[in-house]
Amino acid sequence: MHNVKGCLLSFICVLTGCIENDIPYPVVKAEIQDIETNGFVSSSIDKEARSVSILVDDTVDLRTLRITKLLATAGTTIIPDSLACKDVGHFPDSGFVSVDSLPATANTQIDLSSPATFVLRIYQDYPWQISAKRNIQRKFSIKAADGSDVQVGTPVVDEENCKVIIYVSKETDLGNLKVQEMTLGSSIASTIPEPTTVTDFRRTRTFEVKAFGETETWSVSVVHYEGTGATLSVWAKRAYLSGVAKEGTAIDIQYRQKGEEVWDQVFEDEITFHEDGTFSAAMRHLMPATEYEYKATIGTQTYDVTSFVTDEAAQLPNAGFEEWWMNTKNIWFVYAEGGEMFWDTGNTGSAIANKNVTVYDESKPHGGKRSIKLASENVIIKFAAGNLFAGEYVKTDGTDGILDFGRPFTARPTSLKGWFKYTCTPITQVADDPGDQFADAQKGMNDKAHIYIALGDWNSPVRIQTKKSKRQLFNKNDEHIIAYQEMIVGETVSGWTEFKLKLDYRSLTRKPTYIIVVASASKYGDYFTGGDGSTLWLDDLELIYE
Repeated sequence: MHNVKGCLLSFICVLTGCIENDIPYPVVKAEIQDIETNGFVSSSIDKEARSVSILVDDTVDLRTLRITKLLATAGTTIIPDSLACKDVGHFPDSGFVSVDSLPATANTQIDLSSPATFVLRIYQDYPWQISAKRNIQRKFSIKAADGSDVQVGTPVVDEENCKVIIYVSKETDLGNLKVQEMTLGSSIASTIPEPTTVTDFRRTRTFEVKAFGETETWSVSVVHYEGTGATLSVWAKRAYLSGVAKEGTAIDIQYRQKGEEVWDQVFEDEITFHEDGTFSAAMRHLMPATEYEYKATIGTQTYDVTSFVTDEAAQLPNAGFEEWWMNTKNIWFVYAEGGEMFWDTGNTGSAIANKNVTVYDESKPHGGKRSIKLASENVIIKFAAGNLFAGEYVKTDGTDGILDFGRPFTARPTSLKGWFKYTCTPITQVADDPGDQFADAQKGMNDKAHIYIALGDWNSPVRIQTKKSKRQLFNKNDEHIIAYQEMIVGETVSGWTEFKLKLDYRSLTRKPTYIIVVASASKYGDYFTGGDGSTLWLDDLELIYE
């Protein structure tokens, strides 16, 4: 993900002209950048932990896996695991894009039935752990003897201990069931006994799953679902009641403001049944920071009247960008002197070259006396994108920035609304390494403004680093993200124009801990790529709650 935005310059040695005679080896970490195998599905590379996890088709034998692609930091010598490789003497000692690019004598076969350790050497040794697992899609479908649906919710699968619990409705005869499907291991594994021949689950049943010379013993329990309760997720102007119920279950939910006499009804079109056997029901048109109560009947289970208080409709501080101050180093900050910082910019980096790439503009604000102006510019020897983010510029690392994205936030808005203008210029600066250039970011192409918002359940702010050897950028597919939306503008918009980013919620029940809002005049600014003079104005941001 490309985010803020490259801002972030510290030309200390350039400006002071200091040169030392005792030059140490450069700090370059040897890292695995990409890896693929036969039957490859996906990979996850953790540069901090120096580990790689590879996911392959469930028909692949991990004992005879072949690495088909292995890219590492330029100049790296690869020392493979001598115990895991079939022919360690003929395993390539440097990265390769495909086996076709290797000599005919090369052998990349490796046993990854257990993790292997590779050492990557560049100035010093960096051990990396490589592991692999099969992409096994475990499936379970059980019906009553007469073919009627009895399965409730999603089975609980404990892969480590090879145990499964399948829930069925209370009245189900556990001694007379029909297994429609039960996939415990690989799709090519043999299972003994054949699951479709087993009908009596009054006790836990044991199955042996054999594949690739290995045998796993799985225990499968079928139990009556007791309906332990429903979960309430409260927002500012809505609340969701979620629980376990198969489609067609009678659900009656009523709610009202505390102290009122008349109950409002949750209608059928506000109740959604999900494929995993759960449901969610929406109570809408609530007032923020107000006490309500609800009562519910789900199937045969009735819930007592329960009270809840809606969230406050929290807003972003200084969302009109009226408050600013300049410190003694001539750096502009987007908050009042002595006040609390919410927004920050890359000015701390660019100001070392006597530049503030993000400033206020009093010429023609949308509202109030000021708007914020984000202007991309070539600053001495690097490109700096005008930028704004909720968070804090931590420090400068060489000529690159380290930032913390996010501010504590627990409310769940539905949209971010605001006003913008944009002057789009052709891209004049691109990254100095071809791997960082993109098809839509070549010289002469239109620069692009980028605005995005994310809510997530992180435990701390999201650390961002723009330095190539340590690059760690915002990822919109981060598993911590609860809701996200973005806007990209690739043309000049001369007058104030309203925008509205409707958040796409990936979960209705998870509660955020942080909010991230980022804006940049150059989308690829974190790669020091963009157009000199591209300028984005913002004003009057507002979180909408519906």
